[in-house]
Amino acid sequence: MKLPNHWQSFIKIFQKKFNSEIVYGSIRVFQDEEAIKERFTTHQFETYLPFYIPVADDSGGQVAVISRNDEDKKVYLTSYGTLEEKYFKILDRDLLHWMQRKFPFDNEDKQENELTAEQQASFESENKHLLEQIGQFPSLLNFWNQTYSIENLCLPENFPVVDQLLAFQDGYAFNTVASKSLIGEKEGDFKESWLVIASNYFADPFFIDFNDSEENFPVYFAFHGTGKWKPIKVANSVDTFQNVLRTIFELRYDKNGLLSLLTEFSISGNEFWDEVYQNVLEMPEMAEDEQNEMISESDWQEAEVYITDIGPNKMKIVSLLKAKYRLSGAEALQMSKEARILYHKGPKKWIHSSVQELENLGAQVAIVIR
Repeated sequence: MKLPNHWQSFIKIFQKKFNSEIVYGSIRVFQDEEAIKERFTTHQFETYLPFYIPVADDSGGQVAVISRNDEDKKVYLTSYGTLEEKYFKILDRDLLHWMQRKFPFDNEDKQENELTAEQQASFESENKHLLEQIGQFPSLLNFWNQTYSIENLCLPENFPVVDQLLAFQDGYAFNTVASKSLIGEKEGDFKESWLVIASNYFADPFFIDFNDSEENFPVYFAFHGTGKWKPIKVANSVDTFQNVLRTIFELRYDKNGLLSLLTEFSISGNEFWDEVYQNVLEMPEMAEDEQNEMISESDWQEAEVYITDIGPNKMKIVSLLKAKYRLSGAEALQMSKEARILYHKGPKKWIHSSVQELENLGAQVAIVIR
């Protein structure tokens, strides 16, 4: 039985993250062809669903299946008693995202608890206080102004919208669904002085400790879902971390270049950098022309340029906004007061002139790659 490539990619990452086929109490994930083939045969998939394979089940007879066609990466929910496509419900867009969400066997969107007016006011006040706090540290703001999203290597992929920074702490410092704080002082608790500055595909956080401000914020990492937080220091400062991410991003298709760069980190026995190194080892090797082709394709990723601080030349920025959005003077002036102003949207390769134009006027910008 030939298993689809998207399952092969998923199971490699699953086996690194979990040491048991039973996860989250009752979900059994099939880890090899033999386990899949056994269910495929026992439950007569060849007769009822020949173009799908089972990948996981729960203790109640429900089964998650995927297509054997790599063009369709969705995860579908059905039961062993109703193996027909017409009864399918979509569980998730793909296996990796389903794993990130802890393998739910329920496709219904759960409505989050709505905040009361009092809770909303408290949340906004706390967010404002947090923004005032980070405003004292340019290195943190610089980190978010130029981010590098690096896929499949355990490195940062998700970054906060700065003016909604508190919301990015959800799931770490607090839980909005359960309306409770997750902060504590015991070993393994999330500490009050920690701030999540980025996360990877699996929602594993990268964070700093406000108590380390005099050291320019060493960056820590912890694996999510282990029951307690175990900080692993991954960089001596947030500036150093940003520089390392920039270099890795530039080498992201060059396997040998990445291995050479990461050797010094992995030699130190750092658990996080060992994980990154192992992920790079599994990358396919590309010829130089293939690397250039991939880089060229990434230049067409959609990017957005935001003004985060209009700087000293306020009226010149207002004039730019007026011309760009065809606004009246009053409307452009009002827009200039927003905390985050979208100035340009388009292919990444075409954003540099906009960034240069704004920075020459003393404005601060943030670049978001979609």
